[in-house]
Amino acid sequence: MSRDLELLVPEFKEHIDFILSALRGEGLNVRPFFTLRDPWTQAKLWRQSRSFTEVRKIMGKLRQEGAPFLAQTFEDVGPQMGRWATNALPGQSWHQWGEAVDCFVVNEAGRAVWSAKHPAYLRYAELAREQGLVAGYFWQRRDAVHVQFRNSAVRAEHTWPQINEAMETQFGPNKEKYL
Repeated sequence: MSRDLELLVPEFKEHIDFILSALRGEGLNVRPFFTLRDPWTQAKLWRQSRSFTEVRKIMGKLRQEGAPFLAQTFEDVGPQMGRWATNALPGQSWHQWGEAVDCFVVNEAGRAVWSAKHPAYLRYAELAREQGLVAGYFWQRRDAVHVQFRNSAVRAEHTWPQINEAMETQFGPNKEKYL
């Protein structure tokens, strides 16, 4: 899991640096905890709330649609347990493209606050929106920690073969690093 802002697309990073600086100036402590996310971590997050049957079905679909590398990420990570975390398959999250960040609020006692009701999350989202970014805080299924560069889905811009090639090129040679 990376929290390194340097791994973000430069133009997006500039916006995030501005937002975090503005929040500090307002006395709010908001810290990144997820920037670039590899496809294996995304597969774990997706798989943790899915049945084996559902996982096998999606693997078959990905292979059929020209994304064998992405299908293999599900095999590589093996079974996962946990509550729902995401609907984005590996390569479908802007995190894999360096165009999304998740940040959490730190309270006065130095503890992480995960409740979206904390006013700092709204301010974080407002600043993101002012910068022309997309804030998950405003989504129907609120994701208060999430901000992304584009207001589109990865699949609206890329085919499965294109996503597969991009993910394999960026992450494939270093597979052992991520597993």
